[in-house]
Amino acid sequence: MIEKTLILEKNNEQKSRKYLKSTIIEPAGITLNELASDVYNNIDGKNTLEEICQRITSEYNVEMDECINDVTGLVKELIELEAIKVK
Repeated sequence: MIEKTLILEKNNEQKSRKYLKSTIIEPAGITLNELASDVYNNIDGKNTLEEICQRITSEYNVEMDECINDVTGLVKELIELEAIKVK
C-alpha cells in the first residue's frame, strides 16, 4: 500500500529527458504528460507523497484528496515499471 508519508526516489538506471512539457523515461519508453512530469520532477528522495501533492495542488486546480489518489496511481505504475523506487 502506498502511504502519503512515503518517500520515493528516481531509479538512476532509467534516464529521463524533457520533451516540450512532457518527460520521457528511457529505456522503459514511458512518456509522462505535463502533470505527471511535474510529479516525477518532484520525486527526489526527500519529498513525501503528501509534500509533492501540496506543490501540485498549489499549481493546479485540484483538491488534496484527489491529488493523493491520482498520484498514488501514477506512483504504483512507475514503481512497477522500475522508473522510481521507495527510498
